[in-house]
Amino acid sequence: MDAKHTDPLERIRWLRSEIARHDYLYYVAARPEIADAEYDILFKELRELERESPLYASPDSPTQRVGGGTPGGEFVKIAHAVPMLSIDSLFTADDVREFDARIRKSLQISGVEYVCEPKFDGTSASLLFEDGVFVRGLSRGDGSVGEDITVNLRTIRTIPLRLRGPRVPPRLEVRGEVLLSHAAFARLNERMLQNGETPFANPRNATSGTLRRLDSRLVAERGLEFIPWGFPSPAQLGIESHAEGMDRLAEFGFKITKERVVCEGVDGILAFHDGLELRRDSVGYDLDGIVAKVNAFCYWETLGSTSRSTRWMLAYKFTPRQGTTQILQIDVQVGRTGRLTPRAVLSPVAIGGATISHATLHNPGFARALDVRVGDTVVVERAGDVIPKVVTVVRERRPDETIQFEMPRNCPACASEAVAEGEYLICPNASCPAQIRERALHLASRGALAIDGLGEKLVGQLWNSGMLRELQDLFALDAVKLAELDRFGKKSADNLIIQIERSKHAPLDRFLVALGIPEVGESTARILARRFGSLQMLRLVSCVNKEELLQVDGVGPEMANAIHSFFSLPSNIKMIDAMLERGVKPVETAAPVADGPLSGMTFVFTGTIEGRARDEAGAEFEKLGGRVGDSVSAKTDFVVAGANAGSKLAKAEKLGVPVLTTADFEKVLSGELILQKRAAPKSRKAK
Repeated sequence: MDAKHTDPLERIRWLRSEIARHDYLYYVAARPEIADAEYDILFKELRELERESPLYASPDSPTQRVGGGTPGGEFVKIAHAVPMLSIDSLFTADDVREFDARIRKSLQISGVEYVCEPKFDGTSASLLFEDGVFVRGLSRGDGSVGEDITVNLRTIRTIPLRLRGPRVPPRLEVRGEVLLSHAAFARLNERMLQNGETPFANPRNATSGTLRRLDSRLVAERGLEFIPWGFPSPAQLGIESHAEGMDRLAEFGFKITKERVVCEGVDGILAFHDGLELRRDSVGYDLDGIVAKVNAFCYWETLGSTSRSTRWMLAYKFTPRQGTTQILQIDVQVGRTGRLTPRAVLSPVAIGGATISHATLHNPGFARALDVRVGDTVVVERAGDVIPKVVTVVRERRPDETIQFEMPRNCPACASEAVAEGEYLICPNASCPAQIRERALHLASRGALAIDGLGEKLVGQLWNSGMLRELQDLFALDAVKLAELDRFGKKSADNLIIQIERSKHAPLDRFLVALGIPEVGESTARILARRFGSLQMLRLVSCVNKEELLQVDGVGPEMANAIHSFFSLPSNIKMIDAMLERGVKPVETAAPVADGPLSGMTFVFTGTIEGRARDEAGAEFEKLGGRVGDSVSAKTDFVVAGANAGSKLAKAEKLGVPVLTTADFEKVLSGELILQKRAAPKSRKAK
């Protein structure tokens, strides 16, 4: 041990600082100062000293980058303090010009300064630093709630475990993209092939799959990187622009993209997009477009956001990747609602780093208009660089013997006669095996009951073995019989049963999503769960008093009809009752307090409520008897507007609905501010 560092704690601190410096030089600055062997000696010494002195353990130590298994065998879900909103995608130069015109009109200025950056095709994540130390990392999830993947994010060398520099704020949230470089992806797939494993189709799939691994030691081997693109609360840094914020993150030790420009006006956006598209393959990462943001933070609050995306930022996508191939067959898929969809089976073709073997033909009308036939040569496109679709037929290369494609009159899975419903054909048989399989996959999906391990292959095995004939059969599976399935085994069977038992007590909104009620997605399910509290009450209202559904904010006539029809169908009632008999008991949503200080009042939240997730803020009002709506109407009593409030605020002002600030929100919770229900607005006819 050096004379300068005879004290173990001093030596540990020096080693941590020195190794962190070399990590930054190697992984971020790309100018290493020492050989790998010298680095390994320092790392080994630190690990041994920490093992001998466990009291000196610290989460920002470089040794913490290589962890172990995830505690509890699963990732904990945590609400984002500020939702991770989507970005509106634009596809033409005219769309971008219209965006710029709207910005200038809203701000009443003649020109806007933008920051343009690549749109990396990876997986978004959010990092939290307290007193400069990385303490937690969440996946994007559904934008409102993510998963705690801190243990995996710690393994990423381009995420500093402790921020560098003198101007580190006490609390900082950084958001960005986790991704694999083309070089790291090639190395990963080469290793997988050598080990007899199936390689990943593209870097994005590899990144997503890696972050879902429960053993962070495996994650550490794959070479993931993190490139930041923003932060939800710029005020934490005391800066005035996005460009300045990115420079500050570089000072903190983050790897910042070199492909970034600050430009004046829409012409700068278009030039950056066109230039980057030409050299996209030389950047070293998968890109699917550019992102342009209004640079000045002072304009962000003015421009606001919608419920799903910000108004001060756009994604201008690159021209989709296309390829030419031949149609080998046209088959018809049956969805969980019985919809019959034609699909082209293709001679495999590589497009944008993925091998494409199938492409959607959307619906019978699309296939008919395209006049697509077996044997045709077609141009296939990965729409948004993701979903393959047939875009055109090369008629000049059509063989003489081709025949026109016709949709079948009967369901290909159960032979039931198909019925027309708008532009689609529908299989009316609720017991159709294809529908049951698709509904089972939907029920097990992350947005519904999140039953890990219940994938397409297993669902097929369950059907073939006779264990799955109706959706409710999933809740009566036998571990012994499961263990007899090919390549399954006792441990896998026991784990699946544990997952299913846990899912029996899912929150009511998740259970409603799992049922696959037409028109009811995650947002609507949350609204219905809050309004009616229990499955029994929703069933009763849906069957007996459909008009009450129309009183729910966000539920229109079409959705109300769909909910009513679902709960009026005897086969659906039989299915739900069978699930309840098998132990399914959705966790009821607490009903509004009947005599609380906010009883009878409807509130709508918009923007960011400081320190609270939107659902958490709404729950606070519901505890006081209030009802939280999803959209602003004349019946809304108050709108609570936080930072970056969007169209709901504008609509409230237009309708004369009183607006509460976040400070007012806190005063209501403390009892300092007493609210009175708003008088019912006069109808237009009365005037």
